[in-house]
Amino acid sequence: MRYFALAFLLALLVLAWQLHSGRIAIPPQWNPWAPLEVAAAPNWLTRYKLQRLNGDPVRCRAVLEQAGLRQTAVPDRDMGNGCGWKNAVRVSDERFAPAFTLTCTAAVSLAMWERHTLQPAAQAHFGQPLTRVEHLGSYACRNVRGGAGEGSRRSQHATANAFDAAAFRLENGRRIRILGHWHGSGAEAAFLRDARDGACRFFNGTLSPDYNQAHQDHFHLDWGGYRMCR
Repeated sequence: MRYFALAFLLALLVLAWQLHSGRIAIPPQWNPWAPLEVAAAPNWLTRYKLQRLNGDPVRCRAVLEQAGLRQTAVPDRDMGNGCGWKNAVRVSDERFAPAFTLTCTAAVSLAMWERHTLQPAAQAHFGQPLTRVEHLGSYACRNVRGGAGEGSRRSQHATANAFDAAAFRLENGRRIRILGHWHGSGAEAAFLRDARDGACRFFNGTLSPDYNQAHQDHFHLDWGGYRMCR
């Protein structure tokens, strides 16, 4: 039994080496070592590939360049007291105006959320494309805010690793607000729930009005160390 287990482990290692070296060709979307393709349909490897971008600035920048998001790299900046950013970009895309600073991995996730969740949901519920995501910003040197006020732990906003979405505008000018439509029962509420659920696929932390009073008017999306979808 022990020899069988060792042989099986060796076979797995050989298979992994052959996949990694390219000796066995498989489609990029099913290859865990292939670069993330933002335009490709998400699958069970997408989160793994996003996670890899966190520790690889060069790979992340390469992926972001083909994401269809208007942005430019910004120098790392240490503000002191746990604030500042590393491996960040300045997003100046009109779909997310006004401009803001966001870490590279979070920016990739934002582009994927817009492409693979928001646009399909807008078409499904309203029959037209989404043209703009209204937001409350990204970087802010502050602590986590909750129902009891500000806590003692730094927010992901303090490192430009979080983005707050507040409303969504359609091509015909129709506006869907989280504060005004989340607790409704029509197409707006259904769209917002699809938007929240879809964000959970691309971000580590997704907080909605279901989380606490501090998030009644926005979705908090981040790439922090804690996995949460509320």
